[in-house]
Amino acid sequence: MKFTRNLPIQTRRDAWVEVNLGQLEQNTRRIRQQIPPEVALMAIVKADAYGHGAVMCIPTLEASGVQMVGVASMDEALQIRRAGLEIPILVIGGIPDWAVHIAAENHIQLTVFEENHLESLKNAYTLTGQPVKIHIKVDTGMHRIGVDYRQAAPFIQQVRTLPYLQLEGVFTHLASAEDPQVSQLQLERWKTVLSQIDPLPPCVHVANSGGALRYPESHYSLVRMGIGFFGYGEQPQPTPTHQEDFLPVMGLKARIIHLQDVPAGEGVSYSYTYHAPPESSIRVATLPLGYADGVPRILSNQIEALLHGVRVPQIGAITMDQMMLDVSQVPDAAIGESVTLLGAEQGPHGTERITLTDWAEKAKTLEYELMCGLRVRLPKTYTRD
Repeated sequence: MKFTRNLPIQTRRDAWVEVNLGQLEQNTRRIRQQIPPEVALMAIVKADAYGHGAVMCIPTLEASGVQMVGVASMDEALQIRRAGLEIPILVIGGIPDWAVHIAAENHIQLTVFEENHLESLKNAYTLTGQPVKIHIKVDTGMHRIGVDYRQAAPFIQQVRTLPYLQLEGVFTHLASAEDPQVSQLQLERWKTVLSQIDPLPPCVHVANSGGALRYPESHYSLVRMGIGFFGYGEQPQPTPTHQEDFLPVMGLKARIIHLQDVPAGEGVSYSYTYHAPPESSIRVATLPLGYADGVPRILSNQIEALLHGVRVPQIGAITMDQMMLDVSQVPDAAIGESVTLLGAEQGPHGTERITLTDWAEKAKTLEYELMCGLRVRLPKTYTRD
């Protein structure tokens, strides 16, 4: 048992997340091909790289063309620094006053969008003697954080007069990259802001994963991409040398811990939301994996797994720590065998694949939410297929 921030983390489980760094590298190189070479590439690795493990993924991202990473909080930035990684980091969320001097000491860039941020930055400079590198966030229609686009230019000019700051960038965020009308309105507002700034700072960035691939005019000097690195979201345009989509990087596996024959008509799991067929018994396998591990209970009786390359249905309510599968179609199923819940296996009829998109459609949610949920207590293994 290891301890992180005083919380016990189970390192030996019969259920685990599998992260394929080879597929992460391939996705990153595909993204790099889609972005002009003069445009820098930032990887958003917040929420521990969406559950994939930021510290383990960043070296692959950097080696494949990423020049900078973005995180949501100071904790996330410090985790990267304490791992010995020196890649430039931008905290894209708001930062509390007490954390500003820590950013200066650890060469972490901050997002600024309020007057009170400037006083905090001045105090940090007094403590450290180091100017803080900042990016100014402009709100062009997301209405989450940011200085209003109509007041952005005067605010930026004010910041430029302050000796304790180093203006590295200005940016905004697309609220609905899949909607051209909304995105074009934001981009027009952004162009108005930029027309009032002279000179522009080194980093001007707008495009997220969807925007970067949909709107080439949104590239500017840097693009911020996140979920595309991990195989989901907007897919790349085919090229003469690459026709395939991004590859999912995250897999999920578990070992069978129990097998039993459930008689015809018998119920399975809490509240008997599933019954064996009235005419025959079924072979049921139990996995040590449940909703506390990030598999939503709402997916009960809706998802499948792969065993020997054969699709087998999950049956009964998914419980906190366990779930059951009907493995009647795999007569040689055995205790201790690995089952794939997310990923691919070669089966009798070719390659079978289950993705987070399959789950998201059934749960009526986003792949983002599901992959972040799987990081709570499952150990990770790293491969390079």
